[in-house]
Amino acid sequence: MNSSWTTTCLAAALGVLVVACQVAPPPTPPLEGEVEIIIATGLPVTSEILGKTRRVNVYLPFSYEQRDRRWPVVYLIDGGVEQDFFPVAGFGALATLSGQYEEFIVVGVQTEERTYELTTPSEVAYDLKLIPRNGGADDFRRFVTDEVMPLIDARYRTTGETAVLGESLAAFFIMDIFLRAPETFDHYIAVSPSLWWEDKALSLAAAEYLQADDFPVDRSLFLTVADEVDIIESIEPLVTALEEHAPESLTWWFDPMPEEHHNTIYHPATLNALRLIFGETSGE
Repeated sequence: MNSSWTTTCLAAALGVLVVACQVAPPPTPPLEGEVEIIIATGLPVTSEILGKTRRVNVYLPFSYEQRDRRWPVVYLIDGGVEQDFFPVAGFGALATLSGQYEEFIVVGVQTEERTYELTTPSEVAYDLKLIPRNGGADDFRRFVTDEVMPLIDARYRTTGETAVLGESLAAFFIMDIFLRAPETFDHYIAVSPSLWWEDKALSLAAAEYLQADDFPVDRSLFLTVADEVDIIESIEPLVTALEEHAPESLTWWFDPMPEEHHNTIYHPATLNALRLIFGETSGE
């Protein structure tokens, strides 16, 4: 037997044994005066619509307990702690620190099977290849509107003014609500919406939805896209529809950001949107 091979195997075996027998190091002892910094609360929501318990994450303004007032709410789609919740909670903190827009409550609505929960049904071959199980958007919307929003309004001091924020498939989900159920929120922030879904069907139908007699007044829409060819092409019919058929009571912005990419646009676009929608404050 080759002695070097034997030595290597023996060393490997011993290494496995050593690793298996190692004891985890003791926890680092706390320093005197050490405290936990808690910036949010995770709430369980038992959903009859989804048939399971889901979690939403809530960030409150720094001054929530010190002021007898109410706040608007930004509902964040893909709002899990490992999704977009913490960066957007940071924008909530920035409102207090900088005074450049109004303070708000952030409610992060976590998605689990997001490709199912955020899409409308599609039989398009490309969509089925990419996302075979799709079409759960209506149930997920009802979960947000019928179960999450009433809980938030009952538990916290809200003004009734609402915004919804999301990127990519979450932004497609938001645009679907904006066009098919625009009464749901006051403000819509859609960052790089995946309007290529179902061969651009939603974007192509936008003109019809915008001309509906019952389109609600006093809504706003912030729409943006990065250097994403497929999304740029799919968003063009929507922008044309807004230019030609947007109700006079709708305030809308199309703010393309060609210097950004799909993985970089979310946060600069969100800051722009918050400045426009919630305006400047005194910074008090």
